[in-house]
Amino acid sequence: MIAPTLLIELKIAPGPKDSGETRLDILLLPRVREQAPRLSRAGLKELFRAGAIRLEGRALAASERLGPGTYRIAVTDFPPEALTSAAARPAQQGPFLPMVFEDDRLLVLDKRSGVASVPHSPDETETAVGAALAHHPALAGIGRGGLEPGLLHRLDTGTSGLLAFAKTEEEFARLRRIWSQGEVIKTYRAIVSPKAGSPSSPLRAPQELHLQLAHDPDSAKRMVALLPGRKIRHRGKPLESFTRIVEAHALAGGSLDLEIQIRTGVMHQIRCTLAALGWPIEGDQIYRGAQAPRLWLHAWRLGLPAKEKGAPLELEAPLPENWPR
Repeated sequence: MIAPTLLIELKIAPGPKDSGETRLDILLLPRVREQAPRLSRAGLKELFRAGAIRLEGRALAASERLGPGTYRIAVTDFPPEALTSAAARPAQQGPFLPMVFEDDRLLVLDKRSGVASVPHSPDETETAVGAALAHHPALAGIGRGGLEPGLLHRLDTGTSGLLAFAKTEEEFARLRRIWSQGEVIKTYRAIVSPKAGSPSSPLRAPQELHLQLAHDPDSAKRMVALLPGRKIRHRGKPLESFTRIVEAHALAGGSLDLEIQIRTGVMHQIRCTLAALGWPIEGDQIYRGAQAPRLWLHAWRLGLPAKEKGAPLELEAPLPENWPR
């Protein structure tokens, strides 16, 4: 059975003069997923390779760049299963991640580095979402449901530490609201290697870092920092980010152990900010950090405002045993 052709109306607005144009596959994937939620990035690339994505009868390439305008793009030969809603499943090995906190409204676990927060498909079960569902199956359907039931935020696969899930719709709505308003205190630890010639040093803690971040026009997996006085290609609207270096401790070999707080939650905020200033996190292959056995970034502490007639909640995930000392 072959799925019917999907018609996607893609509108590309003029951007800043220095933003450049963006690859078509990056622009098209979120629009296609509105109708085919289970289509993976690899699946979309396969459709491009098969000539199944066409504009006015012409097959388009994944790397093609379209200028500002409105385009009606036809996408054919969808696998039928891509058109159905996806739902995460419990981990086959059970609740394999440590639980840091649980009450009747909230579940917080300690994610290991190398474990994805969210599955890409229902077949991928050994994720943080899978571990949470294995512990509390009633999470299914909470919040956004689907592949991220009850999930209040994400951690990159290489990042370890605290990951929070709401167990009720009311708590999901409450915490999402205060998260968006910057009322949640998120504290991280990161091991960095400052590059020679960096204009400043993280040792001048405490210090506030206010940068505009935007998506890389050539990669959905990378952000760019829009530094003053530099023309940097990007896509989408720049996002304000607020990052604070609280403390910095020198380690052997010239590395630094940073304590960092963030008030905003832009994708790769800490990783991109530190790399842009010449202090990339060790083990960060995307932002050219020094080689390390893992990405040395840990979601260390989480401070949540009080519920009605309650006290603020302060949580901590211990540093991994192999954390550089």
